[in-house]
Amino acid sequence: MIPGENDQNGGLPDRGPSRGEKEDEKEREKQQEKGGGLDEKYRRNPVGFAAWALVIIWLGVTLLLRNTDVITDHDHGWALFFWGGGAIFLVEALARLLVPRWRTPILGAFIWGAIWVGIGFGLWYGRWEAIGPIVIIAVGVGLLAGRLIPRR
Repeated sequence: MIPGENDQNGGLPDRGPSRGEKEDEKEREKQQEKGGGLDEKYRRNPVGFAAWALVIIWLGVTLLLRNTDVITDHDHGWALFFWGGGAIFLVEALARLLVPRWRTPILGAFIWGAIWVGIGFGLWYGRWEAIGPIVIIAVGVGLLAGRLIPRR
């Protein structure tokens, strides 16, 4: 057989996968290192995942209470939902402070908690002209506290 007559590389030695295949393989390896899917994201942030799951459960409980006429006033039912959601986010922030392995920035959880509690007060009392600015003040205080409190 004459070299290069029947083989695909024209008699040249096989150099392995082509450049495109190597890039594809590197991309797959990167995705595996990053965790690739949402499951890894939730394993890295169990507190945030649990907080959002509890908010969804709390929504179901609130709707059940409204549908069974335990809560009769439309606005008060939503106020209770937002108060509960705000409390869940504030407990998330507290848990992140108290448990060292869950320690991540808490500013987002604090801000969500303040906003949700403020919305709850606004729906309950119907006085947005006072409650709206109070929520904005609470968010500003949270931002300052996040920067001024020394990190460990």
